Amino acid sequence: MKRVAAVALVLSASFVGADDLRKEEGVTTIRERIGGVPMLEHALAQIRAGYISLDPRSGSSQSRSAVAAGGHVHLRTKRFYGIKAAAELYTVQDMGVQKSDLNRIEPTFFDAKKSGFAAISQAYIEALWGSTEIKAGRQMIDTPHADSDDIRMMPNYFTAYTITNTDMQGVTLRAGKIEQMAGWENGIDASKFVNVGSSFGAAESNDGIYFASALYAGTEDSVIQAWYYDITDIADLFYLEAAYEFYTRNTHTVIGLQLDRATGKGRKLLGKTDSLTWGISAQVSFKKIGLGITGAYNRDSSSGAFGSLGGGPFFTSLEDQTLDAVGAKGRAWIAGVSYDFSNRGVEGLESSLSFGSFKADESALYETFETDIGIAYEISNSMNFTAAYAFVDDRTANNEDYSQFRFIANYNFRGD
Repeated sequence: MKRVAAVALVLSASFVGADDLRKEEGVTTIRERIGGVPMLEHALAQIRAGYISLDPRSGSSQSRSAVAAGGHVHLRTKRFYGIKAAAELYTVQDMGVQKSDLNRIEPTFFDAKKSGFAAISQAYIEALWGSTEIKAGRQMIDTPHADSDDIRMMPNYFTAYTITNTDMQGVTLRAGKIEQMAGWENGIDASKFVNVGSSFGAAESNDGIYFASALYAGTEDSVIQAWYYDITDIADLFYLEAAYEFYTRNTHTVIGLQLDRATGKGRKLLGKTDSLTWGISAQVSFKKIGLGITGAYNRDSSSGAFGSLGGGPFFTSLEDQTLDAVGAKGRAWIAGVSYDFSNRGVEGLESSLSFGSFKADESALYETFETDIGIAYEISNSMNFTAAYAFVDDRTANNEDYSQFRFIANYNFRGD
């Protein structure tokens, strides 16, 4: 991924308890737990407020912060012969309390000018015939290497054309093309839809991303999925994932394996690309006592893990640090615990502690540790908030340590 952290380093809470195996996706990474948006349950309207502060520990950098409010309104038509249209207006406002010094404003909440904005975040036509769905236009998508990653004031959106078919029992087939990206991780301007080649960090535009996938969930206890991405003039990318769950008397365990392979193609706008990354994950939930434990390991045995437009697929991805941020052959591991307070009579409240290590084989190039402490509370079906404190410990000669606090609260107005 072209990391927004080059401008502002960003962290959050990591909720690591293992839920039931998600048949439509497989293993749930920590990053997905924080920033996932259920596509079909997206609120018809939402009011959102947020605060973020970032405190570098070195003398060469300034502290930054931001306060914002905003939200969206989502409009949709009734289906007519299987076809419907939808649109969404998204706004983020700075509340008039930002610092006059632009260097003291945390930019990941706002547009390229570090100010509020409004955007048509979704505008699509969807056609449904039997078990086949076709969707064209600005929309949310959820794939391993392109996703919403909703952990700021505005998530990621894409201009895309997709087709999904579920005619075969237990099998989901998808294909499509992604052309543009908006949102806090597009690398250019959150308020604008820009070419995906630019979002990957290329100096010029490309023709987009063509993708195809197959997911098999025909058994009770496992999911297997395979993805192919043709990222024009950048890379051919293959992603494989398998997840298996089992129960004992007191625990529920999900084991995951993944393999990610990228090779440069065409004009190679990102330069030489040759990555081979694998990973393993284990998530254990002690349902009766509300305790969750997770652990994961990723290893890249080539020139560095390939990035993503969003949070990415790697099991070790935390809020800021991911294996692709290492930028060289390396490895990462994470460990965490969470506690669900519903066992204490407080439904929807969860706390967590997570730790991760991200290291290049040549540790002088990259060696960073991340610790996250967080709390999330779903007060009702309409109200929820997340608060998090995070600390990054850079062990290289740069010694760029920093801490961050983030708070986001949502009120959702849901449809039928």
